[in-house]
Amino acid sequence: MKATLNVVLFNYLNRPIFDVFIDGKVGRGSDAYPATGAGIITGVPFDLGPKTVTWRLDGPKGTPRNGDTISNKNPLRLDTVTQGAKYLGVHIYPDDTADLTTSIGIPDLHPRGVAMAREYGSG
Repeated sequence: MKATLNVVLFNYLNRPIFDVFIDGKVGRGSDAYPATGAGIITGVPFDLGPKTVTWRLDGPKGTPRNGDTISNKNPLRLDTVTQGAKYLGVHIYPDDTADLTTSIGIPDLHPRGVAMAREYGSG
């Protein structure tokens, strides 16, 4: 099965990220928390099942790991889509994990991400 969704990226890191891909799709970036979740990538088709999210770290010159590509270290699946869902929230956390959420309306910040951003000094 497939789902076509509008993607909203949420970055809870204290630095920008770029080249965000979900199974090789999207290729966008996000500002550091709290200036995140502002852009929408429309009409992205996804196969249901396991997912891999990758992103590259950005920041001021000399910031450790700048340019490194990170892959979610937690298992991710997009198996169920909320009935009538039009959006996929992609939530990227400072501990190199990610979450995927589906929603009918534009998704909001994830409580886990907000808490982690505070813990890691992002907000």
